[in-house]
Amino acid sequence: MNIQSSFTMRRQSGVILIVSLVFLIAITLLTVASMRSSNIGLHMAQNDESRTVAIQGAQALADAIVSDPNTTPVIGEPGFTVCTATENNCQRNDLTMTDAAMAKYAASAVISARVERMFPALRTAPRGAESSMDKFVAATFEVRSTYDRANEGLGRQTVVEGILVLVPTQ
Repeated sequence: MNIQSSFTMRRQSGVILIVSLVFLIAITLLTVASMRSSNIGLHMAQNDESRTVAIQGAQALADAIVSDPNTTPVIGEPGFTVCTATENNCQRNDLTMTDAAMAKYAASAVISARVERMFPALRTAPRGAESSMDKFVAATFEVRSTYDRANEGLGRQTVVEGILVLVPTQ
């Protein structure tokens, strides 16, 4: 009996070893593909979060400008611009932020804003302004706010809004 069992052992050529190695390679490839897919999903989620933060930052700046009457002075002709300190090509660079956090970000050029007076200089007040149309005229402005942390990989976004300011007639 010993002679026969040793004969069959010598005749094995390692087929089980080859089959198990093929399965091991297939499982490894599936695992690596799954990990890459997970990493791509993670990068997509991070990019979406950065985009959302950038939109919210630019919108918060635009809202802060619109809520403060001092940021939309009815001076100058159409095309007159008031900007934050880091903006270029403006008539005035003294657009200030009342919120301390916004002021800090504006000083570090993370956020910037531009308020431009639009054409015509004055127009009749719209009917929905809930005021006497003969007592007021309207000045229009374009508010352009930018949140920019792209160099840190955190997104860049610009929000543009229009604003209407009622001005009493003389």
